[in-house]
Amino acid sequence: MPRHNYRILSTKPLPQELVHTAAQHGIAVAAQAFIDVQPVITPETRKRIMELASTGGVMVFTSPNAVKFVTGVWMHDEARLAARHRVYCIEGATRQAVEERMLNVVIEGTAANSLDLAKKILADGIADKVVFFSGNIRRADLPDHLQENGIGVDEIVVYNTVETPAALDEDYDGILFFSPSSVRSFFTSNSLPESTVCFAIGSTTAAAIGALTRNRVITSPGPSVAMLVETAIFYFDNINCYE
Repeated sequence: MPRHNYRILSTKPLPQELVHTAAQHGIAVAAQAFIDVQPVITPETRKRIMELASTGGVMVFTSPNAVKFVTGVWMHDEARLAARHRVYCIEGATRQAVEERMLNVVIEGTAANSLDLAKKILADGIADKVVFFSGNIRRADLPDHLQENGIGVDEIVVYNTVETPAALDEDYDGILFFSPSSVRSFFTSNSLPESTVCFAIGSTTAAAIGALTRNRVITSPGPSVAMLVETAIFYFDNINCYE
């Protein structure tokens, strides 16, 4: 059994293969969810999603949760997607969700963050409007940038993010953060020793951490769970390089 030299906390559950990979590098991973994601599929929302399934259009996703809940409606109601669906989405977990759950759509473009995704949509010459599936807490970069440049945005909220703060009873060498919401929830009930390193899945999450603590923040080079875990592993494997 691998000897654990470091202990990190993930602010959401991780796939077991990533926990095992970290263990092979001497890192023990614990998990504690600091947010809860709840679907918001009203009869009106369900009707709009079903209409979109048959009419086609340009769909935008910046969260794998949005993909999950939208496709859940289609699967439950046995909808057939129109052949002319086009999708723009964030790279990493969101793109993976689209590829796994929306097999007959075309992914027209991806980007590492919502503002760059909006710029990609504009560069591709989308002339009418897009349907943006979102949660109740989201950055305004994408819809604002599109609307400021003449692209209509039909936003459909399909889930709510609820913060679930919990106080830690022990210290960790590192903390993995996956969203600004999880950052706010975590620091509602916790502070960190100076030696604890924070790992952020993207620049927006990193900025949220930096606003609440002076601890070292290291940002993953890409917006995926696996890449964030790999970033933490690399850090602790090469910790002397950071001193």
